[in-house]
Amino acid sequence: MHPAYALGPRIRRFRPSIHLSHAVPLLGCGPSLGIICIVSGLLISDVGFAGFGVLLLVAFPPIIAALATFHWSAYLDLHERGLVVGRSVIGRVRPMWYSEIDPSTIRVFTKIDEVRGPHRSQILANWHFTGGADLAVTFLGPHLATELGPQARRPQPGKGIVLFGSRDAVEIAEQIRAGLERGGCPPHLARWPQRFGIERVEGPHHRAVQQIPGMEPTWKPPYDV
Repeated sequence: MHPAYALGPRIRRFRPSIHLSHAVPLLGCGPSLGIICIVSGLLISDVGFAGFGVLLLVAFPPIIAALATFHWSAYLDLHERGLVVGRSVIGRVRPMWYSEIDPSTIRVFTKIDEVRGPHRSQILANWHFTGGADLAVTFLGPHLATELGPQARRPQPGKGIVLFGSRDAVEIAEQIRAGLERGGCPPHLARWPQRFGIERVEGPHHRAVQQIPGMEPTWKPPYDV
């Protein structure tokens, strides 16, 4: 039985938002470059250069399709007693009880794409948003390498962070807070981060990362929670 069944019925599934301002140029650059190479190769009578253009036309679309499938297969499922975040095609699926989430870290940010920079490899593990993402919900859960069990795990700064880019980020955050309350979290703790509203991530990249609660391994909960 999949561990997520212990979390109760699924309430709703969310998918990451697709941003055409990022996707369209990406989809068009390979074929455009291939056509330029073919035309240039024919004009200068360079068969090899033209052949390289043909190779780009043939190989680029499958590569982009694979990358798009990977990024857009991410999901966040809200269940009665917990949530599951992961991808349908590859990567670790992370089920967690609501009681395993630090309530002070449930935030909504704009300009979430600013956090990538040198941290792009993290997208393979626990960051779930597509290129050009703006609005996102973030929160801190248990270490991503641990398994769901009968006992609640402690939130783990750094390795437990979840970033999920979606235009529904505000609704997701509210439903997670409601889930915490169902799990026994006092309302004044579950609702504490609402005071911040929608925050804006400010670059450069290292500064953007530091603004997200729970992202840094040395992060500690605020004293007044």
